[in-house]
Amino acid sequence: MDIFILLIISILLYLLPENNDYLNVKSTSGLKGFLALGIVFHHLSKYVTTGVEFSNFSYMGTYIVSVFFFLSGYGLYVQNNQKENYLDNFLTKRLSRILKPFIVISAIYLIYYYLNGQELTISFFINLFKKGDTLILNGWFVNVIVLMYISFYLTFRIFRNQTMAIIVNLLLIVVYIIFAIRLEYGFWWYNSSLPFILGLIWAKNKKCIDSVLSKYYFSVLVIITGALFISHKFGFIHWKLHLFDSYSYAFSSNIDNLIFTLFFVLIVKKIDFSNKYLLFLGRISFELYMIHGLVLIAFGKYFVTSRLNDVVFSTLVLMISIFLAWIIHTIINKISIMDQLRSLKFSKRRYHNKND
Repeated sequence: MDIFILLIISILLYLLPENNDYLNVKSTSGLKGFLALGIVFHHLSKYVTTGVEFSNFSYMGTYIVSVFFFLSGYGLYVQNNQKENYLDNFLTKRLSRILKPFIVISAIYLIYYYLNGQELTISFFINLFKKGDTLILNGWFVNVIVLMYISFYLTFRIFRNQTMAIIVNLLLIVVYIIFAIRLEYGFWWYNSSLPFILGLIWAKNKKCIDSVLSKYYFSVLVIITGALFISHKFGFIHWKLHLFDSYSYAFSSNIDNLIFTLFFVLIVKKIDFSNKYLLFLGRISFELYMIHGLVLIAFGKYFVTSRLNDVVFSTLVLMISIFLAWIIHTIINKISIMDQLRSLKFSKRRYHNKND
């Protein structure tokens, strides 16, 4: 039945007009907002037990994160090609967009933990690393994306040949996956890492890829649809082949996520995500990703599951998470603008002092 539904979706997609500029800044920003909503629904699925609405999101988290990683790799490559000296001060400029909200939201989590009686000792923080836990609920994504940014910076700074830089990026991610397995981190830490490399490859070869898709879109879509149906059953395939080691599962799950990402990008080629509501969510997507977990655990204590309570709980989590994400994003932006103005004034003073 699943393959029949997927094929129907493929046919409907084929009938839609093409969106030629499908990975422009607006489209990807709106898409990030759409994906952030998907992540909230995915985590809600663990709390909501009545009905089947959120249960359909229970396995979608890894797919959604895969597309996030793809967009990150794609965006980094495109900006590096379009902006001269993009890598200059990359670690301070680009990473600050992640680290500023990460630090603020981490502080909010720490306050919450402290008020709820958690002892914030050194051993508490050491155990976070040992067990593969994070201060921010489901905040492992932040740690991994920071590593990917650093990997991108180092490889594209060192290697002039961009193909070589992508290959070394791939090798570094493979090394990361091996380390994560050896450290016995959760499966989610490494099962969706490779789409970042797919984003780099897609950006590098976009003209060639678009040329192929313009001629053979439907054929490619049907092939990817069939491949997705098979790859989604990788657990059953492993059971049949008696492959139960973590490395085999890491390989299969990353292949599954790569295929889903390809399928989703083919959807994006037909659908424009750049409406004003998704663009708004896209601007606060990173903050929304990090803060909604706190809202989940804060309100989850007070709601006993029932049809009415699940609706109220889900609505509260969604609305309060969006509101808090917007507040945090706005405050950080205003502080950043003030810092830039101070820096500009300081530079002007130095310039005038030198000329006097």
